[in-house]
Amino acid sequence: MLIGVCLKCMQGKDLRSKTVVFVSQCILNQNLRFPGIAVAGGACRKLVEMLLRHDLGIEAIPCLERLGWGGVTRKSYFRYQDLMLRSSGTLLSGALMCLARIWIFRYSLLCRREANKLTRLIEDYRASGYSVIGIISMNDSPTDGVTKTIDLVNAPGKIRTLGINPHLFKSPDIVSMKEVIQNLCEQGTGIFISSLQHALERKRIAIKMVGFDPWADHEAESQRIEQELGLTGMIPQLLINRGNRR
Repeated sequence: MLIGVCLKCMQGKDLRSKTVVFVSQCILNQNLRFPGIAVAGGACRKLVEMLLRHDLGIEAIPCLERLGWGGVTRKSYFRYQDLMLRSSGTLLSGALMCLARIWIFRYSLLCRREANKLTRLIEDYRASGYSVIGIISMNDSPTDGVTKTIDLVNAPGKIRTLGINPHLFKSPDIVSMKEVIQNLCEQGTGIFISSLQHALERKRIAIKMVGFDPWADHEAESQRIEQELGLTGMIPQLLINRGNRR
């Protein structure tokens, strides 16, 4: 009897859209971005407003760099960054690159664990009758990049080759970092997104992944993502639900 009542409660009718999208936490809160590259005071408003217009539930993908790089300030990363930049091209660079690969391997294990957790959340939504329409992540990130990423091991050498002043990273500003990030980005997938793709493939879950370019026009990016997720022209589910209750 009690089980029957519980099941009835679980199937209760309310205003939820039962449609969810997963979004990088730094899109929702730019205060989590790497120092010097936040493009908004808080959320990337245009994108979030578009998602809200469609009555989508927004599930945040945790900021893995905060978890694995020493918090919001990335103190663990900055502890070694200066040494890596100064030693690039010297006799020490080979040894330091090996250490960097070990550090990135350990970070990739964290990404893998979090990717498995997120996959379980998606499985739970789907098993409960919800639709997960897509994953939107920051597309200039060594962690969350979908089509563009930064190779952390080779970045110091690339900075040296491009003639970028290493002192810039001690006190980064958005004007300078915009050019630096765009120069460092290359075609590829970030560490976490790559782990997530593999985790979803193992479960045979197909979900659209879309990268958000924070340096592009946010209105144009929001419209592009709206189209890629198949939301253009759709009637928000909340309006449908309200109509059904009249």
